[in-house]
Amino acid sequence: MNYFAKILPGTHNFILIFFVVFSTLQLSGQITITTNDMPSPGDTIRKSVSFSTAGIDFTLTGDDYVWDFSSLSTLYQSVDTFVSVSSVPFLYQFVFIPNIIANVAQKFPGIDTLGLPVTDPYIFFKNSSSSFNDVGFAITVNEIPIPLKFDDADIIYKFPVEYGNVDSSYSGVEFGINDLGFISIERKRVNETDGWGTLTTSYGTFDVLRMKSTVEETDSIYIDSLGFGTTLDRFYIEYKWMANGFDDPVLQITEEGPLVTVTWIDSIFDPFTNIAEPRILHSDISISPNPLSDNGKLQINLTDKTKVQLLIFNIEGIPVYNVFDGELEKGKHSFAINKHVSKLCSGIYFVRMNTNSEILTRKLIVR
Repeated sequence: MNYFAKILPGTHNFILIFFVVFSTLQLSGQITITTNDMPSPGDTIRKSVSFSTAGIDFTLTGDDYVWDFSSLSTLYQSVDTFVSVSSVPFLYQFVFIPNIIANVAQKFPGIDTLGLPVTDPYIFFKNSSSSFNDVGFAITVNEIPIPLKFDDADIIYKFPVEYGNVDSSYSGVEFGINDLGFISIERKRVNETDGWGTLTTSYGTFDVLRMKSTVEETDSIYIDSLGFGTTLDRFYIEYKWMANGFDDPVLQITEEGPLVTVTWIDSIFDPFTNIAEPRILHSDISISPNPLSDNGKLQINLTDKTKVQLLIFNIEGIPVYNVFDGELEKGKHSFAINKHVSKLCSGIYFVRMNTNSEILTRKLIVR
């Protein structure tokens, strides 16, 4: 006879059933996130993006909580692409040694910073049994490769991720090249897994853990050719809802000052009657200068002859200025933009390019 039967005769079957049911409830509710739930080379993850939470208080959390974000409205979609480190530009690999320093990289579209063309931008990660770390990034400026490895990694997740976990990390890098410039990043991250329960989005319903990441960051940059430099102190909070088997948060809300960015894993949608379904982008768009103080230009590079619509949206997703609407040949095209003509007040905007086959968005800051 077992111990429970000795002390409580006739009740051991009830106790056994209780513990079985209790364990089942625990397993079905409080999931655990491990290294197997992180992105791998070859993964592509489609996400919907919005700048409105539809009036939902996304800070609320707790035990066995129910979050319903099914009313979120998609502004546009993007695709996160992850590749092997051995496939990135060769000079990057000297710093981010494949499978030693980093074992997965994320590719981003080309950008334009302070009037300088930036190409081949990647973020590098190291996924191990103990943590998933941001180990640095690399860009090419004026055809000069600049790989920037953090002195200490930014710990995105410490495994296993479980309800109640709290951890922190300090990361940063300093880098300078004579006659080019200087860049530095200092970052402190505090992660707190502060909730668990059920999340619903337009993509489905999931058992999730909720993590709140508070980030304090100081970014400094100086460009020799422009004789100009700036330091930006940033404070932002990432709210992440994680489910097993999805490689990325099924929903993430980032709050930085007045700007709230919402992204969630989703299926393909078509919000425009004359535009084919969004897919991985091949064309490009750049804004210079950005931030915009007075006059600037938008430059697009088209891979095919196509109908193009260039719109500027405010932070609420409302179109405020039509830059161009018509058909264009393959290649590069430039459009002048003036802060006063377009009646853009100081703030954050988004330039969106719609073509017959693509949707592409870039952030525009107006001073």
